[in-house]
Amino acid sequence: MNHILIIIDGILAKHFLERLCFEKGLNFFFTIVYQNDINIDLNINNEYLEFHKFDPTSTARLELIMTKDYKQALIYMDNEFDTKKTYESLRSLNLQLEINIMDFWGLVINDEQCKIVDARSALSRRFLDFLPDVALTAQYIGLGLGEIMEIKIPVGSIFAYRHIGFIQQKRWRIVLVYRNSKIHFVKPSFILYPNDSILIVGDPVVLQSVFHNIRGNLGQFPAPFGNNIYCIIDMKNMSLLTQERLIDTLIAFSQKTNSRKFFLRVINPTINSIYEKIKKLIDVSSKNEEIFFDYKNTDFKNLNSFLENNDVGMFITDHKYFEKEKKNFFELKIPILKIGDTDFNNLKECVILSSDENELENQANVIVDLSKLLNFNVSFYYYNPIQENVNSMEEYFESLSKLYDKNILIINKKDENPILSLQYRNDLLQFISFEPELLKNSLSRNLSTNFNKHYKKMSRNYQLFIPIS
Repeated sequence: MNHILIIIDGILAKHFLERLCFEKGLNFFFTIVYQNDINIDLNINNEYLEFHKFDPTSTARLELIMTKDYKQALIYMDNEFDTKKTYESLRSLNLQLEINIMDFWGLVINDEQCKIVDARSALSRRFLDFLPDVALTAQYIGLGLGEIMEIKIPVGSIFAYRHIGFIQQKRWRIVLVYRNSKIHFVKPSFILYPNDSILIVGDPVVLQSVFHNIRGNLGQFPAPFGNNIYCIIDMKNMSLLTQERLIDTLIAFSQKTNSRKFFLRVINPTINSIYEKIKKLIDVSSKNEEIFFDYKNTDFKNLNSFLENNDVGMFITDHKYFEKEKKNFFELKIPILKIGDTDFNNLKECVILSSDENELENQANVIVDLSKLLNFNVSFYYYNPIQENVNSMEEYFESLSKLYDKNILIINKKDENPILSLQYRNDLLQFISFEPELLKNSLSRNLSTNFNKHYKKMSRNYQLFIPIS
């Protein structure tokens, strides 16, 4: 049988031993070393416990019981000096023994075979869990760094009333849902409701961001895709007007949305009026703005890792660059904003062109969230010549409008394709599902009723390509 050595003393010793006896299925034989009878319940009857009363700081006394092949040793004492001396005695008798110490003082022991449990940190962390809006993380599972977290979804959360399959999960995953004291295993079709609790796993830093996004109300964009905005300006291949619109749009979005920082990368730098404008922008930039000239990299290379490591949630570009790097943009799985033929300040409303209810759910929270931040009206153009699911589509958007307290104008085009009239405007922000079909250059898309495939006909407008799961 495997043996474990426990050296214990102090006011918590008795409670620890009682908890040990309640544990079931422990296939170990425990040797308990203690000094004071008052700290030990000698009435404990357990065939797996063996008691020895002596001073554990004595190397000679410890040596008498070290004839067994202990798998592990635990030191749980309330005196710092005695704890250190006991550790030193144990280590002198066995250089390879795994030793675990309960630390109440901030011990520093340079020993790979010794693990220190910071009691003060553990108690403080547990007490903090009772405060509102503090993330509940698993402390004793896995790495214990917060890579496992439980979050309750409040009313008004951007995660409420969404299918799990439509929630972008990059470097994190939803693994369980708790509802009405029952466990529900995750399926893409499962809908999250307010007061559900979800168990998520992933990068601890990302989970903290997800926690604040879930607990926060509307007005979180570019969350949950990320918290920062990124833009590239190619001074060699972009017109001065395009460069200026990109800069102005980047600044406008950073001011009107909930982004924490924006990154402006300038490739192929040349001396012109835009260069001077950027230099002035650098002079007044804050810690929330990062502008840099790149004289080496002139393409999309290594961009993916930068965006992921810097928590970028939206990319701003122009039509030419979007078409050139469309496949790379698709792989980023973040919203891509393509600027149009007018200044951002001239935009009047957001538009949605769709005939697919499932597609709309993927966009709905982003649409409502961003339109409220930008203070734009939202118009939903629904076109389906066959008139299937018209009522359900209208009911869906009406309920969405009430849920988020946002007026959405529903326009049911029965006989006229809305693109025929909207394509001549340039004062719209159009929401588009960034689906794989957009990467194909097929002639058949001209005959398709999928509005996403006809996005080029609306290219004069600003267009936000929203990734789908």
